Amino acid sequence: MKTITTYYEVLGVRQDADPATLRKAYRKLARLRHPDVSADPNAHETMARINEAFSTLTDPNRRAEYDAALRGGTLDSRAAKREAVRPIMVKLRRRLRAHRTPIYAIAFTPDSGRLISSSFDNEIIWWDEAFEAPAERTKLESGTISTLRAFPKGRLVAAGAAEQTVSLWDLKSTGMRSWRSQASAWVSCVAISGDGRSLASSSLSRSLSVTDVKGDALFHIESPESAVTALAWSEDGKLLATGSADATVKIWSGQNGALLQTLYRIRSTVTALAFSRDKRYLVVAAVDLSLRVFRLPDGALVKMMFGHERPIETLAFHRNGWLFASGSRDGTVGLWNAAKGVGNLRIEASSRPISCVAFSPDGTWFAAAGQDRTVRLWELQTPHSN
Repeated sequence: MKTITTYYEVLGVRQDADPATLRKAYRKLARLRHPDVSADPNAHETMARINEAFSTLTDPNRRAEYDAALRGGTLDSRAAKREAVRPIMVKLRRRLRAHRTPIYAIAFTPDSGRLISSSFDNEIIWWDEAFEAPAERTKLESGTISTLRAFPKGRLVAAGAAEQTVSLWDLKSTGMRSWRSQASAWVSCVAISGDGRSLASSSLSRSLSVTDVKGDALFHIESPESAVTALAWSEDGKLLATGSADATVKIWSGQNGALLQTLYRIRSTVTALAFSRDKRYLVVAAVDLSLRVFRLPDGALVKMMFGHERPIETLAFHRNGWLFASGSRDGTVGLWNAAKGVGNLRIEASSRPISCVAFSPDGTWFAAAGQDRTVRLWELQTPHSN
């Protein structure tokens, strides 16, 4: 476990490095890491991080802002008081191994805090209250589960897509309702709304469809500018964000599909999205390994951060509205401060990709799982404020 890599560490320089030292370090790294000369399959992503670090640290205003954020102060260095960054404490408590195939989704129940996980073979496990062993198992027939949403009183909604087929299961203590539908093209991603009333799905034919959980169409949008590669709902189901291969994010009304906002300050294909619970922030992960924090509703780019070495698969916000987690194909998990635009921790969780992350409803547990078929649980302590 270690802190997120800073721009100074990316360039291999001291924090007091002058412009000449920064340029020398940049030229040296470019000669070694540029995709035109490097055989590393991650050369494009690595060079993107180097370019961002160099452009930030050689701009006096951006560097002053970045240094202030690293110190935990306000973005305006002239505004008086500095506040020390209070640490986030995490301790690994459990490794849960009961799935036979890779785990694609995890969730905590909002009322009891029970942990639920699902895997590639469509098995869903409800873990016991002590997070030690499976308390219940269910294996769903056909379809593929890629996402879960847990609700009070035992309700669980699961959904996924395989080729051109979208599947949804609505499980309650009284029984299960399910449906499948055919899309016009290969389905790229699906997402269940935070209120449990809607399902969004997107296809590579550049279409976006939203249905209710009974399968009835709510709205359909044809031919956005580019294929949708990531989806996220706000917690109340009123906003739906789509990230695309054209390096943009669009925010739609979750009720009628009206386009509300477009975010352009993204340099590459979007891989994951997450709203904070109060809808103050939207975090965008992209192929260049960046995490961009946008402020809603004005759409201002608050911060851009790096810390993973491979694409980011998943994002989740803590209930406090400023802490969020990222999971990457490099097997690491990041914990970040959206309000200050800094990384708190980088956890080397697995040698295999991380597919899903989640916080417990009371904010005291954090879970991550993925290709190694293991759910890891950390006990979490956070400061009351950011």
